Amino acid sequence: MVVAREDIAPFLVRYGFTREHADEVLDVINERHFFIDRPTAEVSPQYKQIIPYVVIRHRDAFFLLQRTQKQTEARLHHKLSIGVGGHINPDTPELLDGLQKELEEEVDVRGDYDLAFAGILNDDSTDVGSVHLGAVFVLDTHDGDVFVRETEKMTGRWATREELAAVRETMESWSQILFDAITNLL
Repeated sequence: MVVAREDIAPFLVRYGFTREHADEVLDVINERHFFIDRPTAEVSPQYKQIIPYVVIRHRDAFFLLQRTQKQTEARLHHKLSIGVGGHINPDTPELLDGLQKELEEEVDVRGDYDLAFAGILNDDSTDVGSVHLGAVFVLDTHDGDVFVRETEKMTGRWATREELAAVRETMESWSQILFDAITNLL
């Protein structure tokens, strides 16, 4: 799933997380997205690949993931992440459907939870970031029963803000941006 950069450029910050104009960006995504093959999308900055990115929280703790070498994207091996997410394909053609599919593939959230849209994450400072756009959601689990499904690809555990601050430098860039921007706001 991609949108043309020109359709969303007026609403984006070059680097960072923003809530400003986030609803307008969601409207553009919902109304103007289309699908192209991933190899083309990965090298075409005229498009932004839409990535639902879910931060899982239980009270004052965040679910912290660590990627293993068996994870597909080599650039993320051993990196820490406070977000669950991935590319949306034509088999789940809507943003929330893609979000739900990614959640179900990567983690098992047992019990009730609340899911809320938080904002837009963009990082045009890198080649990878220039072709991706994060639609950030926060999942508040009522019971804290969350488990990694893809245990060969990642591990997971709960971490406080203080613990996250201590490992910030080993986080993937999107998680660093979100840690800086929203962990204190949430």
